[in-house]
Amino acid sequence: MTAVSPLQERIRNQLQAEFFTGIQVGERINEAEIASALGVSRTPVRQALMQLQREGIVSYEPNRGFRLVEAVPRDAEQAGALSLDEKVMRDMALGLLDGVISERALLGRYGATQGALTSTLRRLMRDQLAEPSPGRGWIFADVGAAALEDGYRLRQIIEPAAILSDRYQIDEAALEALDAEHVRAIEAMETMDSRRLFELDAKFHLMVAQGTGSASLVAAIARQNNIRRVNEYLGFGRAERIRQSMVEHRGIMAALRATEHQVAAALMRMHLQISREETFIHLEEDLESVRSGRVRIGGEDG
Repeated sequence: MTAVSPLQERIRNQLQAEFFTGIQVGERINEAEIASALGVSRTPVRQALMQLQREGIVSYEPNRGFRLVEAVPRDAEQAGALSLDEKVMRDMALGLLDGVISERALLGRYGATQGALTSTLRRLMRDQLAEPSPGRGWIFADVGAAALEDGYRLRQIIEPAAILSDRYQIDEAALEALDAEHVRAIEAMETMDSRRLFELDAKFHLMVAQGTGSASLVAAIARQNNIRRVNEYLGFGRAERIRQSMVEHRGIMAALRATEHQVAAALMRMHLQISREETFIHLEEDLESVRSGRVRIGGEDG
């Protein structure tokens, strides 16, 4: 039997607890995205995936990579941790976690176990949404309206420019698979979980950035996705706008496949402008829905 290193075992557990719960059976697993999110090289990620292949949870196809073949159930502890994630993100969106907050205060605020809180803080730290303070507390990222507005301005500058950068090249197979995911999402819009819809949106913007081959640009877009994740879960219940957004994504992807980069960049600029306007038109209304408990950050009605 192949020996399993502590790092490989940790990554294997994180894949099942954090990554696989956000994708569907049959979807391709992006090793590079996972390695970037965990802050490790692709080698231990590949080793962990090979272990999961031996366990029958993922499959491997030469030249196509790994795919999820068995749904990963969430046990009670995982479900509790995810619920805590949503509570913390709700309070971040409402601006209730300012300054340095001790773990003791967080445990009291949420009535959480130390294990669940540690898991949530690690996930937020991985996504650059929280960081330990020099003392014993935690500092949570500013994800309010000003940060969201600043992020949109940044993205309107860099995402269209990224498409026009020298030697821009997209992974055609991955782009085709992502387009197929969009088709399925548009067809099933009324029944899809809003978390899943947001993750598909974030995946699209990250893939566009990856076409530049610039790790710094990819990191910048991943960071903006994380900031958006807190606030824009709120707006992913407006099915008609989300459907239109997915259609806009497909138009950009079609232009990229045709190597019409000028067209793709122009479409991206318009897409971001429309999304920005739609977000801020409804932001206060969405936040009030969260304050009143009518809507959860995870996207389900209260």
